[in-house]
Amino acid sequence: MSDPDTGPVGARELSRRAVGGFLWSAASFGASKLIVFVMTVVLARLLAPADFGLVAAGLSVAAFLEIALDFGVGSAIIYEQERGITERVRIAFSLSLLIAVAMTGIGVAISPFVAAYFKVPQSTAMFQVLFCYLLLRGVGLVQDAVLQRDLRYRTRTVVDILRALGRGAASVALAFGGQGAWAIIIGTVAGEAVAATAYCAFVRITPTWRLRGPVVKALLKFGLPLLTLNIVNTVSSEGDKMIVGGRLNPTALGQYTIAQRLPEMLIDNVHWVFQRIAYGIYARARTGGPEMFRAAMLKALRLVTFFGFPMGAALAVIAPSAVPVLFSPMWTPAVPTMVVLSLTAGLAAIGYASGDIFPAIGRPAALLKVTAATVGAELAVMWFVAPYGILLVALTHLTFMIFWGPVRLHVANRLVGTTWRECLTAMRPGTLTALGIGLLGGPAALLTGPDWTGLAVTIAAGAAGGGGAVLLFDRPALAEVIALVRARGDEGDQ
Repeated sequence: MSDPDTGPVGARELSRRAVGGFLWSAASFGASKLIVFVMTVVLARLLAPADFGLVAAGLSVAAFLEIALDFGVGSAIIYEQERGITERVRIAFSLSLLIAVAMTGIGVAISPFVAAYFKVPQSTAMFQVLFCYLLLRGVGLVQDAVLQRDLRYRTRTVVDILRALGRGAASVALAFGGQGAWAIIIGTVAGEAVAATAYCAFVRITPTWRLRGPVVKALLKFGLPLLTLNIVNTVSSEGDKMIVGGRLNPTALGQYTIAQRLPEMLIDNVHWVFQRIAYGIYARARTGGPEMFRAAMLKALRLVTFFGFPMGAALAVIAPSAVPVLFSPMWTPAVPTMVVLSLTAGLAAIGYASGDIFPAIGRPAALLKVTAATVGAELAVMWFVAPYGILLVALTHLTFMIFWGPVRLHVANRLVGTTWRECLTAMRPGTLTALGIGLLGGPAALLTGPDWTGLAVTIAAGAAGGGGAVLLFDRPALAEVIALVRARGDEGDQ
């Protein structure tokens, strides 16, 4: 068996490193997102819905510029599995810096048009400052790819925590000073400045301005299909906010943003943690042969849905109490939308478990083909229903997620060689746990009030229902998860 920094590893070792990496990334998530969550709770009581909507509008536009920052060259570095800081890495870093400067310039230039679209022409300067975070984000993209390639998840944990601390400290201090939306904007930029500094300290890469044509061509050849796929995925994830903000107003977008907050923090971000390590793990599993690759996908599907399905059900049942208790009664109109978005986020686990299969085997175009048409249809429906309220936008999102997850899994099955029977078996623990949460947690939510007592009772009932379901009907799945956690050792970093 070889060390992961010098050669291939066996299936068992890869599994240990995958779990260790996930746990370190989850620790990063737990610490950094706890900071962000506390910050959000504080800001929700200090700022108006329109302030949240204004920042959400700017960030949704920035997301489109952000995906172009490295043109997929970071993914190419992970895919190629080279060791060390090679010339290709230095060239990728130089490309990333040049593109970051260009994307920041574009963001600043289009700020007046962004402000006009969202009906806040007086906020042009805010958008211009916000888009400057793109430059800082671009500084660390290739360093982050090197950390993923080398499975150095402890280091990434430190960077994530530092970013969250910088963002939280600046945002809360400015909010208490009465700076409104500026508090979140400056906090976002400050957090990225801290992260960029940390990346450069942990992974030292000297840029090279001798951009050799063959190397650049090879990097872009792999990266451009991924770039296109990322554009489509960003349209899917950010398009709803763009539509709500443009078709309605910043206040409605603020309510929609708060409705997304708990599902985003407690489900989407954990899925994102998985995605941050999945591509590197799948790329490494590919070198171990088809059987290892299939086993890696099925194990990922079991673990991710074992988390996503139950958590989606749990947030849906606690929403009526959680929103007014945590954010204040001012945000109560967001409750029905949060219920729907929680279920949507839970079902997204299917896609997160299978999505990185495609680039890991060098077939990102296959995923792009089955994604683009669905996203286009979904946004068209959202555009039509948005004037009738944010709940209909959320219901559209849920409807398409119910359709899209199985389609993507079907295509992955055909590429990898897994079967629907195997996939349904893998998803059984998560499905049973989610049903148990709904059966006990749902009635508790209906019978209690929107206060701390009601929230506690609903959480307890949901936990009893979910835990009872998995213990009664699928105890081996729980034992497998516990065994994996115990076996992780200290394999999360090198």
